[in-house]
Amino acid sequence: MLLNEPGVLDGSHYYFFTPSETIKKYYYHLICCGHYYCNADYNIKRDYFPYFLLVYIRNGDLHVNYQDKSVTAKKGDILLIDCREPHHYYGTEGLEFIYIHFDGPNSHELCSYIIKQHGFFFQSKRNIEVGKQLYQMIYTYYQEQEMSISDSTCMIYTMINSLTIKSEKQKNERSPVDEAIQYIKENLDRQITLKEIASYVNLSPYYFSHIFKLETGYAPIEFATKNRIDTAKTLLKTSKLAIADIAYQVGYSSSSGFINIFYKKVGFTPTEFRNLTI
Repeated sequence: MLLNEPGVLDGSHYYFFTPSETIKKYYYHLICCGHYYCNADYNIKRDYFPYFLLVYIRNGDLHVNYQDKSVTAKKGDILLIDCREPHHYYGTEGLEFIYIHFDGPNSHELCSYIIKQHGFFFQSKRNIEVGKQLYQMIYTYYQEQEMSISDSTCMIYTMINSLTIKSEKQKNERSPVDEAIQYIKENLDRQITLKEIASYVNLSPYYFSHIFKLETGYAPIEFATKNRIDTAKTLLKTSKLAIADIAYQVGYSSSSGFINIFYKKVGFTPTEFRNLTI
């Protein structure tokens, strides 16, 4: 079946989906997907399309202009594009790629966050796994089979989040973020500052804060607070220590300050949490 788009060659295949209102409301879902073989006439320029696009390049080059940047995606590269923004991409001879357009609750927020933090262009050895999942999804429909909405949702969500996983580190290699995490956990019994942690790993506070949140999803001090609260939860459930003693062990000089932050983060007071049946 030949798609009525310039540069899309015979042998390409694609599938369209019309989700129910229930699926739109609760699930990540496909709008369309396909496997394209293209020549140099392939050229897509849009000001707006209300979905996200995930593309895996199998061969050739795809030139992309998006968010005031120009990149050339090659074999093994991945693109995640918010098509609600102006975008332009065009191919070369021998271009082959697989793709999905998708939507779903919070998908725009998640993908916008990923693009803001990591960019829209991904070059990683891990991309091959996303490519395999995309291929599996598309060829389920090529074989005229159906994929359950739960399976489809999980695959889309997994593929998107796989883009943010950092590359495997060499054995025993430790990053500044790893060092900072260890330092934070070793100093839960006192209040430490962003400047102190950044100094410990020999980075500027601004740059350190940026890479820490990129890797962990937390600001450094937010991460320290999280670990204090997690430790306090364990102490509350596994010991008979007084609230004031637990507060002191996790770095709070007063039980009132500890109780306030615990309630803000957990939704229960320490005593209420201690009495909960888990």
